[in-house]
Amino acid sequence: MGELMAKKRSLAHRLESAHGRQPRRWEHRRATRSFTQYGSHKEEEDWRLNHFEERRQHLHLAPKISLSYVKIPSFSGDGDRNIYLGWEAKVEQIFNVHGVQEDQKVKLASLECLDYAMQWWHKTVMHIVLNKRPVVVSWEDLKLCMHARFVPPHYRKELLLKLQQLQQGTKNVDDYFNELETTLTKIDMHESEKSKMARFVSGLRREIQDVVELYEYSSLEKLVHLAIKVETQLSKKIHFKNSHNDGYYQSA
Repeated sequence: MGELMAKKRSLAHRLESAHGRQPRRWEHRRATRSFTQYGSHKEEEDWRLNHFEERRQHLHLAPKISLSYVKIPSFSGDGDRNIYLGWEAKVEQIFNVHGVQEDQKVKLASLECLDYAMQWWHKTVMHIVLNKRPVVVSWEDLKLCMHARFVPPHYRKELLLKLQQLQQGTKNVDDYFNELETTLTKIDMHESEKSKMARFVSGLRREIQDVVELYEYSSLEKLVHLAIKVETQLSKKIHFKNSHNDGYYQSA
């Protein structure tokens, strides 16, 4: 019996040597699955990468950014409201450009509060903790706190009054439009483009307004360019008339 078993083992060894070692059962299943389900190892790897990306998006795992590249301007708490509003607009632009995550915005902005602004922020945080008020965790919350301190309540009313009375006057069209846009931004007024166009035309000088209203325009940008063109043509006519002051123009 022992001799028979030895022969069987010897035969099995020779077969294995001749044909190569057969894969184990789990290896065979994996090889079969990879071939039948994915077709190749490359397709399997592609599937894994796609699966990971879908899972990352599902969990809202935004790609991390290096905050060392995000440079926030400092704010010292100057009493000029326009300085604060300019700082706020610049910080918001930086956040949008770099795609800063919401939970990092308050940290980055508060780190750049210097002098009085830093003292005010520490006092605000302590007041929140002692009174068990909601913690400032978003950029919108921080802006509300800073507006309450650095922007007077009557400031918006002043801007609204300025907007209602805004006229081109002695300014050129481009400067007038820039002032209009700046005022709307400071008020944070989100008007429709149609309303902006109507407001812009109503404030133009009468001689420019009369010509502009004769044309069709489909956007605010085209309207502004049209007004600038009309202004340039009228200026040339006035210059030509003044430099050729003859009887024809005197009688006109």
